[in-house]
Parts: sequence; structure tokens; C-alpha cells
Amino acid sequence: MRRGRGLAALLLLVGLGTALLGQFYFAFRREYVWDGVLFWALAILSFVLLWRCLARQAQRRNQVSSEKPGFWHLWWRRHWRRALLAAGGAALAVLAGYLARRWPQEADFTGVLLLWLTGVGCFLCAFVPSVRNQVLGDTNAAFAPSHEKPAFWELVVRRVERAGYVRLLGMAALLILALAVRAYDLEHIPANLGGDEGSWGMEGLAMLDGRLANPFATRWFSFPSMSFLAWGLSMRVFGQTIGGMRALSALIGTATVLTTFLLARHLWGSRVAWMAAAALAFGHFHIHFSRLAVNNVGDGLLVTLALWLAMRGLRSPPSGQPEQEAYVALAGAVLGLSLYGYFGARLIGVILACYLARQMVVEHRFLARYGRLLLLLVVAALVVAAPLLLYYVDHPDTLFARSRQVSVFGSGWLARERESAGRTTADLLWQQCWRSVSAFHYTLDPTFWYRPAIPLLDFASGVLFVLGLVWVTLRGRWPANGLLLIWFWLAVVLGWMMTENPPSSMRLVIVSPALALLVGLGLDWLIELGRRVLGGGRRLWQGVAGASLVVVAVLNLTYYFAVYTPTRVYGNPTAEVGTELGRYLAQREDDADCPNPCVVYFYGPPFMYWDFGTLRFLARGVEGFDVPPREEEEAAPVPDPDRGACFVFLPERLDELPGVRAQYPGGVETPVYSAVDARPLYWLYEVENLDF
Repeated sequence: MRRGRGLAALLLLVGLGTALLGQFYFAFRREYVWDGVLFWALAILSFVLLWRCLARQAQRRNQVSSEKPGFWHLWWRRHWRRALLAAGGAALAVLAGYLARRWPQEADFTGVLLLWLTGVGCFLCAFVPSVRNQVLGDTNAAFAPSHEKPAFWELVVRRVERAGYVRLLGMAALLILALAVRAYDLEHIPANLGGDEGSWGMEGLAMLDGRLANPFATRWFSFPSMSFLAWGLSMRVFGQTIGGMRALSALIGTATVLTTFLLARHLWGSRVAWMAAAALAFGHFHIHFSRLAVNNVGDGLLVTLALWLAMRGLRSPPSGQPEQEAYVALAGAVLGLSLYGYFGARLIGVILACYLARQMVVEHRFLARYGRLLLLLVVAALVVAAPLLLYYVDHPDTLFARSRQVSVFGSGWLARERESAGRTTADLLWQQCWRSVSAFHYTLDPTFWYRPAIPLLDFASGVLFVLGLVWVTLRGRWPANGLLLIWFWLAVVLGWMMTENPPSSMRLVIVSPALALLVGLGLDWLIELGRRVLGGGRRLWQGVAGASLVVVAVLNLTYYFAVYTPTRVYGNPTAEVGTELGRYLAQREDDADCPNPCVVYFYGPPFMYWDFGTLRFLARGVEGFDVPPREEEEAAPVPDPDRGACFVFLPERLDELPGVRAQYPGGVETPVYSAVDARPLYWLYEVENLDF
């Protein structure tokens, strides 16, 4: 239509211009009469062509008017209340972000958070049929078909009923077991409280310290404040203890088992779903991060939930049913919510974008069929993420601050390694590649975030993982397999190969459900190969699959709880020192026989500081100071003679203990040793009354 209008405009301008020129020659250049005739001929030809062009356009308009109106025009006529509800919800979400930018940081942001939740809720209600009908009533009565379509949640209930109570009981049992291995003795497993966990807990408590801090900003290490708020609320429910702080992670890890099952069942069927869910439920890699009070574990839940919802909406027949809109809108909401989580969750948008780009290439008219649903996906994500995106507009450096710190290019690591090690760029990148791809079978996690003595997959799972990866690659043209390959390789390349010190386990928790899916697909393929080659009945090979999963569970649980946990390697040695000292000081602070709490003088710098996250969380009510080394110019704190003192010496500064003992005699000296290898952790020298 636009092209036709442009041609008509051009013909009109040419006709008028040549007509004026012809008339000019007739009136003022009479000696060039034939030039005037030529210009008038061009003008007449232009007007004739313009007439025919306008006639064709009119004919086309008449044909279009006799057909159905365009989709958006029809949608607006039928669903104008839904459009207003969605637009109002989006406006409220944006308004919440605007107010968060304007309010002072010391204000209470409860109202802003409620405004955002209301806006997001209104927007989603416009696309979830059962909820929308309750809010707006039957808005489509004039356009409803003769038979009433079931609501979205009614369809969900029907599917649950069709699933059968036996399957539901089986899933409930699996989830209970998954929760048990993640929630058992969270106070002491892992035995150490990591420094980052302690800092995370303190930030969570600070979010709710008498008021609600800004949830649409960033705090410690540029992490979004919303994550700290989630763990702060968890401690409100489960207690301000190590176990209470870690409880939310255990619940998120358990929910990931369910969403992995749902995704696998939709894409590959029930048998693969059960295998993948079991592999994830008992995998030591995922169990470990489900027991840590940090938001890394949320990546697995967000990616599986977003992909499941998106696939439910985009793989159904594109008939424009309300069920599709509901799934896609919820997928977009999860995608927007992922920006509030760990930085690895930002890969979810990249994964979806790459998958959709692939489908546009391999599937005929994919964009034409699903274009409006993709638009809804993007809009829903923007509505949920709007307040945080507005914050990033004001603070653009925080958006990629962490990525620049760990990137092999942005941090300058590649240049430093070339200079210090004398190796070429190709050698260093090959090393990065090898360490990343071998993390599941050979190369060990070098960080104290986990630092297991085995790869991230156990022996049996490692074999099944390779089989699954081969099977998926051989059938990579299948949309489900293509999605899984994109998910796995994007995570490995962007999360490990392009970052320092791979395979750092904490950066790639997002890949743990993909590993479980590949293990399930590998086991499923192995069963099929066994049936074809060796024969046997279906029940026989189902028993083989069940026995294989039992072996996987036993290997993982035995390693994590019986082998790894007693080593206390998580969090590095400073975490062990901080955990033991923090628990002792907290217990001493709560001791009723100690009416005058002591002041801690910490002889730890430069090896460890009093504001270490573990000490900050465990000894929250204890007053303490760092004592600088003697060679530093900074003045040491002077003890208060009216209060008791607790001098703490790390082994590296034990030589300063005799001087303190001589200056403040009569104290009690207590060495503390590690329960693992009996190495000295620290020395306590406690004086109830300082004698000057």
C-alpha cells in the first residue's frame, strides 16, 4: 500500500511539473512550440498512469474491505478492555521504576514494590483467561463461538487429572526426596558459611532493616537488590540463622526438579522427563548450590520455567487461542524476572533469541505465524524488567560491571597471561576451551565455591551425558534438540570459555538442568539400543533404567554427604576460621553469664578482616576492630579499660600474642584447631578486666 501511494505521488508531481513546463513554453517560448507539445504529452501520460494507479488501489481497497479486517484491528475491537488492562499494568510498572528513581534512598519503598506487583499482575491478567474473566467479566460475548472454550486454569486441572494419581504420587515422592537431600541439616552442611553467603545474608537483612530498601537498584557487587530482598524475606520466615538463610535455595533447587520434568515431558516425553528429573534431583553439583545462600541456584529454575512456558506457547498450533497467549505472556514475565537474578540468568534471553532465529531460518513462515506472540513475549519481559532497566539507564556501568571483571577480554586477563606466561593467544584460548569442555569428566572446579575432588558429573552420569550429547547432535534438526544444544553450548562458551579460571562452578549453575536432560536422553537412547540389539521386554529395560538411576543417586549422595562434606573445603580456609569464630562469639554474646560483652580485637589483616562476610553475619551483635600489622603506619585501636577484651590471633600473626599477654596479664588463652586435619585456626586470648 505504501509503495502504491509513493508511485501515485511521483506521477502527480511529474504530471504537474511537465504540464507547467509545457504551458510555459506555449506562453513564453513560442518559438519552441514542439518542446511544449512534448512536455504536455508527458504530463498527459503521467495523469493517465495516475488514474489507472488510483483505480487499482480503489479496487484493492474494495477487496480488502470485503474480506476480514486485519488482525490488530479485529483484536482491538474484540478485546479493548484487555488492551486497556494490559496498558494500565504496563504503565504502573513503568511508574514504579520512575518513582524508584526519584525517591531518596533512605525512603521506604514498600509502596513502589506494591505498585510494580500490581502493574505486573494487571498486565498478566489481561492474558490469563480465567483470571481475566473474573476481573473484566465476559468481554468477548459478542464474538464468542457457539461452544464455550475452557479457561486456561481449567485446562491445567484437566491435564493434572489425565496425568493420573499414580504419576502425581510419584512426582510428589521425587520432590520430597529432592527437598530432603537439599534441606537436611542446612545449618551445618556445608559446615562452613562462605564469605559471600554471609555478605548475602547481611544485604538481605539490610533490605528489611525497619523499612524496605530500593528493590529496583543494585547493591553488593552490582547484584540486583531484588535478589537480596528474596533472601531477606526467607530469613523473616525461616529465621536469621544459617539454615534459615539457606532454606530459600533448597526450595528453589527442589522447584527446579519439577520445572525440568515439565520441560522434558513437553519436548521428549514422560520417560525422558522422569530420568532427567531424577538425575537433577540427586546430582551433587546441583545439590551443592541448592544448599548455599546465594542466588546462583535460581538460574536453573528460571531457564527451565521460561523455556517450558515459551515452548508451550510457540509449539502449539498458531490458532491464537488464549492458552497460547497465557503461556507466552508468563514466559516473558519469567524472562524479565531473570534480570533480577544472578548474572548467568541473562543468558536466558540469549538462548531464546538464538533458538527463535534458528526457527525463522528452518521453519517456513515462522515469523508470520508467531510474530504477534513473540511481540507479546518481548513486551511482557519489558514490563517486568522496566524498573530495573530504568535504573540501568541512570547507572549504565553497573549493567556489565561483573561481566567486565571476569571476562578474559574485558578484565585484561588475556594480555596479562600472554605477558607473564609467554604464551600465544591461541594457546590460552585452547586452554580455556579444554578446561571448559572437560569439566564434566576430567578438569576439576578450581574455586572454593565448590572445589570437589571429582568432576561435576559422577562416573555413570558422565557416560550417559556423552551418549545424550551424541544423540541430540545427530538429531540436531529437531526443534527440541536444537534448543538444548543452543542452551548447553552457549552456557559453556559464554559462561566458561570467555571468563577467567574455568570451570568455575558458580558461573554455570544454569547448565545443570541441561546436563540432567542430556543424561536422561542418553539413558533413554541406551535403553532403545539395548532393546534393539539384545532384545528383551519393555519391563526388563525399564528395570535397567531404574537401576541405573539408583546407581547415579547412590554415587552422588555418597560422594556429597560422606566424602565431600567432612572435608570442609567449601569457602576456603578463611570461611572455616570465620564460621568457628563467629559461632563462638555469637554464643558468648548470648550467654546469660556474660553481662558485659567483650570487644574483639582481631589480629587478622592482611590475611583476613573483621568485616569478612562470615563474621559479619554470625557475630552481628559483637563489636570488633581490625588490628593492623605492626609494620603498617595505621594506629591500632586502644582497648576500653571498662570492658572485657577478646584478642583473636590468626596463625600468621601469632608472634604478637606474647606482647599482648605481657601488656594484659591474667587472661585465658585458648587455641582452636580444625576438626578436619587438626591444623591451627586461631588463638583466643580473653581478658575480663583490663589492667593498665
